[in-house]
Amino acid sequence: MSKPNMHKMRVWDLPTRLFHWALFVLMTLLFVTAYAGRMDAHAAMGQAVWVLVVFRLAWGFIGSQTARFSDFAKGPSAIRSYLATGQSRTLGHNPLGAAMVLALLATILVQALSGMFSSNGIGFDAPFAHLISRVASDSVTSLHVTLAYVIAGLVAIHIAAVLLHWMLRGENLIVPMFSGKKSVQSGTSELRFTPAAAAFAIVVAAAVLLALARKFI
Repeated sequence: MSKPNMHKMRVWDLPTRLFHWALFVLMTLLFVTAYAGRMDAHAAMGQAVWVLVVFRLAWGFIGSQTARFSDFAKGPSAIRSYLATGQSRTLGHNPLGAAMVLALLATILVQALSGMFSSNGIGFDAPFAHLISRVASDSVTSLHVTLAYVIAGLVAIHIAAVLLHWMLRGENLIVPMFSGKKSVQSGTSELRFTPAAAAFAIVVAAAVLLALARKFI
């Protein structure tokens, strides 16, 4: 049986790719600054992560086709079908990858929010720590520390899954997240892309919202 003709096609838009790698870099630096005790830098990067996650949530509704939750978040039945057949109905995230994306976004969002209300008790208070009691802040800080290890575990699983997928299925998922292009069968319908200017507007709006909250709350 002859193999189907394949060609390269753009699957990932630039905003989604920039988000992916910017989040990876920032999360790495957040772990480094936390262990080094550089809390001012840690807080600034945490707020940048909040802006990124808010962008990604919005982009999941108005962004390009493969970035939209409606395109890849299909539920448990899609995961079972993928495990049974190895076939994904979408060109973007497969069902297992989709589950990891949702888990990471939810966890990192809670992590970023908890960080804004945290206090280390030795001179550092996050921007909104004054809005809650010391007891509440201590509880939030404990949650923040715990979630850091949860996120580290999720990232490790994500990386391992990508490498395992590469070894077992021969599909490199890393390069397309740089180039934006994947090999697809000839005749595959072109995808719909949202202008990158919309992504820029969302990031600016999220950053302005955070800056106003810090100033007036």
